[in-house]
Amino acid sequence: MRIALVFTVAFLFFVACSSSDTLDPSMSLESLTGTEIVSRASDALAAVSTFRFTLSHDEGNTVLTNGIEVQKVTGTALMPDNYTLDADTLVAGFFVNTQVILIDQDTYMTNPITRIWQQLEPGTSPFGSFNPASLVANILAQIENPLSSSSTNQGEYVVTGKLPAVVLKSLTGGVDESAPDLDVRVTVDGDSFVPVGARITGRATSAEQGDLVRTVRLFEFNTAITIEPPI
Repeated sequence: MRIALVFTVAFLFFVACSSSDTLDPSMSLESLTGTEIVSRASDALAAVSTFRFTLSHDEGNTVLTNGIEVQKVTGTALMPDNYTLDADTLVAGFFVNTQVILIDQDTYMTNPITRIWQQLEPGTSPFGSFNPASLVANILAQIENPLSSSSTNQGEYVVTGKLPAVVLKSLTGGVDESAPDLDVRVTVDGDSFVPVGARITGRATSAEQGDLVRTVRLFEFNTAITIEPPI
């Protein structure tokens, strides 16, 4: 009886291990170079119609050229030029939450005091240059010496490399051209090849700290998203 029990346990253990090996998504990933992964990710991003995104920081804050510090942003994107933003910021040291809707050339923003929506004059939006799709597309287009590395998550590719600070102009509105190159780590879905994240280390403006770490995440691609004027 004891021998039979031991045999049964050993057999189940063997089956479990075999099943685990079979279901491991990373086993089916195609072997690709960093350049090949970046090329496919660029094509996949260009075909996306909608997505949701977040911008967060592990160290420091993104500082826009107008002096606003951005702590965290969540939002939606309806390609090519429609976005919603929910931004936690610091303005002159005071916390301000701002909601923004960009529809083509029109920008709407909540008043930081009354919370009432208002349409802004062209060129006056503090987030006028913010474009998450352009940001990620520019990262893929300008990453230097992309290297494929192992991922901690199964079913994903990871590419590391260097970026010139000018790549972040669509985020900050302007850059310090003397800033050193940025370190970047791009994560790409192994099935669809859409880029799902980018971790960027380094400053882009003179007001930012050198060890600033920004993380951009993209998710929920090609879902039903409607962006309309709030007023």
